Amino acid sequence: MRIYNKYLCFFTLIVIGMFLFNSCEKKQSNIGLDLISDSDKLHLYADTVDVNCYTVTDSVVSSDERTLSPLGSYFDPIFGFTKASFVCHARISSSNVDFSSVSKINGIELHLKYSSTYGDTSTNQTINVCRLKKEVYFDTDYYSNFTLQPSEYDVLASETLSFGKDSLTKIKLPNELAQEFVNSDINNFINNTTFIEYFNGLYVYTDPVSSNGCIYSINLIHPDSKMVMYYNDSLEYEFLINSKSAIINMYEHDYTNAHSDILSVLADSTLLLDKCYIQSLAGLKAKIHFPQIIDYFDTIKNVAINKAQLVITLKADTDENIFLPPPKLALVAINENGKYDFLTDYKLNNSNFGGALENKFTYKFNIPFHIQELVNGKADNGIYLFASDNRTIPYRLVLNANGASKDRMKLEVYYSLY
Repeated sequence: MRIYNKYLCFFTLIVIGMFLFNSCEKKQSNIGLDLISDSDKLHLYADTVDVNCYTVTDSVVSSDERTLSPLGSYFDPIFGFTKASFVCHARISSSNVDFSSVSKINGIELHLKYSSTYGDTSTNQTINVCRLKKEVYFDTDYYSNFTLQPSEYDVLASETLSFGKDSLTKIKLPNELAQEFVNSDINNFINNTTFIEYFNGLYVYTDPVSSNGCIYSINLIHPDSKMVMYYNDSLEYEFLINSKSAIINMYEHDYTNAHSDILSVLADSTLLLDKCYIQSLAGLKAKIHFPQIIDYFDTIKNVAINKAQLVITLKADTDENIFLPPPKLALVAINENGKYDFLTDYKLNNSNFGGALENKFTYKFNIPFHIQELVNGKADNGIYLFASDNRTIPYRLVLNANGASKDRMKLEVYYSLY
């Protein structure tokens, strides 16, 4: 710990104020300092405090109505196997559809547009497009524990997954499906309510890879993502996937061949290991506590936290060049009911909250108000750390967490006494 004298104290407080409170800088003067007794002089203290960081499962997250839907699978030498699939509605693009003029079926296709990839795109994967045999609903909440039984879908088509230069794949579906639409009762096509009752939707998944692999983030609500029926040689009809479609993302993780650390924390989430593991798509997250803050200020009264920055460092040489770390992390409080809540620091000034990746290896969060609450006696229920976009993009990362490393997770705190 270092103690700054009066002169350095005022200067440091002004600098901190410029960043935390947007205060105006004022020119300092020595006039009158000799009139203040040593006991009345303000002191600023600075210290680095260790934190406790645990790896815990992130097994149940909301997974419906996302902007993107991950599709594919990959094998990660640290995190093991990950797979993603999705369910979605296809909607008619007009009311009271009448296919009585159709004399020839030329084909029917499912078009999918992707916006990003994660992993090795050179790995061949087989995509399967299925017809749902159970109803899903746009206005119902779905979570990552949603699954389908084989009896709840029929496979329509299977082929090698291949995207063109336009980031679009076109999967040929059987002409029998189009012919069924043409021959179906016209009452099934009055509006989307009647159509979805008749055609429950699509389930799309890939066969698991045995090595390497990739997950594509599919933009289902992009205008290019749709089901198209071609007929009478030159005509077509579009079945839309849009913001009114039920969309449910589905995730699978198999840690059988994961790093021994991950197997250890899955068996005992109270372990404090040197490394912490974060994985999106309902995989793993970090849980952070500040017991040393509680002990540190146990006998110190009238403390004002001027600055508190949580510093998080990515561990190098963990395949981060292949499996890119997230450009931003999210940090949320855990309330007394175990639910997520925004930290006070985020509520008051989210633009200064932090969390962006710096210099390829570091994340920083500004949390002085949260630390002040702990100093004032608020229970330390912990905070969760995970990747932003953790329900749509399969980020993973290994962090320096506990232990003696200089790059371990830590809290840099500046405080004053009054």
